[in-house]
Amino acid sequence: MSDTVTNDTDVESRLVEIIASDAENAGGGVPLVKRVTCPHCWHVFKPEQILWVAQHEDLMGDPVLKEESLRFLPTRFTLEGQAIDPRGMVCSALACPACHLTLPRVLIENEITFISIIGSAGSGKSNYLAAMTWELRQRLAKDFSIIFADGDKEANWILNRYEETMFLPEDPDKPIVLDKTRTQGDLYRSVTIKGQETQLPKPFLFSLHPAAGHPRVSLRARLGRIVCLYDNAGEHYNVGQDTALSPVTRHLSRAKVLMFLLDPTQDPRFRARCKSISQDPQILEPLQTVRQETILSEAAIRFRKHAGLSAHQKCDRPLLVLVAKSDIWSPLIDGEDLVTEPIERDPLGQEHLAVLDMDRIERVSVKVRRLLMDLTPEVVSIAEDFSEDVVYIPVSAFGHSPEKYPDKAGLLIKPKDIHPRWVTIPLLYSYARWATGLIAGIRQ
Repeated sequence: MSDTVTNDTDVESRLVEIIASDAENAGGGVPLVKRVTCPHCWHVFKPEQILWVAQHEDLMGDPVLKEESLRFLPTRFTLEGQAIDPRGMVCSALACPACHLTLPRVLIENEITFISIIGSAGSGKSNYLAAMTWELRQRLAKDFSIIFADGDKEANWILNRYEETMFLPEDPDKPIVLDKTRTQGDLYRSVTIKGQETQLPKPFLFSLHPAAGHPRVSLRARLGRIVCLYDNAGEHYNVGQDTALSPVTRHLSRAKVLMFLLDPTQDPRFRARCKSISQDPQILEPLQTVRQETILSEAAIRFRKHAGLSAHQKCDRPLLVLVAKSDIWSPLIDGEDLVTEPIERDPLGQEHLAVLDMDRIERVSVKVRRLLMDLTPEVVSIAEDFSEDVVYIPVSAFGHSPEKYPDKAGLLIKPKDIHPRWVTIPLLYSYARWATGLIAGIRQ
């Protein structure tokens, strides 16, 4: 007979004690967050309200997830703190009480930071996300002694596959292309909430915390964060695509930072200006023109709607305008190095190993804004009408022009030619400027 603990009178209190005890044993005194936000459906709840996933094979057929295992609020636990399902099996997986999708345990131990990336169809969001997360794994470990790791391997498997395709190929000379993000499929999940089938986006979750060599590693538990990213299809930002049945972009109102990925090669004015400085096929060949300011305008409307703002109120979250493919248009910015990362060793070296050069980033932002005002002033106008704080950052996921092959459709690139530029700077700048503790910036 297994050792169990039964507490029918105050199950929620017992559950929070057990979870806290587990966290303390595993991490040396890790406090629980006061509120958990589900990264799937954005339901906010107390840690003790979290559900567990049944293990017994007879307990299949969850009311929300249909053919999956039952989710339940336990009344019995092992002495080690694991829930026991109604058939007596010991459980380990946790789930959201609203959408019933599984949640990693780190969500009850660390605050979550939502970052929403907005962009038109074909703007390169998947390329950028894969380049950013791969570079963050390397850059943070090397320069900052900070671990940037998968918070949920199952949730991140698609992004991991993108990273491997771009940066860990079997043949670096074999041209590749990433699949376009579809409006349905692997990046979305259908659940039945309140009797209505609803399509939700799958999040990418990462754990961010000091490593052993960090000067503030003793504060690891308090400084740790979960970073949540999404890769929505560009079509989901079209008018009328956000509905109760498919609320796939409602993470916008939860975001601490909003990022708008602007693809200059989708604009004929940018292409015309770049023809004298670049032989990139995205500049020389006629491409479909996309009104990208309408994507940003629609995102602003949705944010105001779900955040309860009037049509004239600006959002209080920063907006980073990421101007993509800077390897093509960087010669248009005089006197600035858009290749070398704006990261320096900490001159004091006491609490941080490396710091961001905030002056340089903001100086470049002014010059990029000036270029956009010249070529795409409507983008600047909508961005600055939407947010109180707008920063313009040049990025390049590939750092190299793709090529056209006569026997292949579309544009491809060899992995050996991929050298991302500034792709980590938007997230690092966000933490340096609007958060405290992990990443620092320096100003003259």
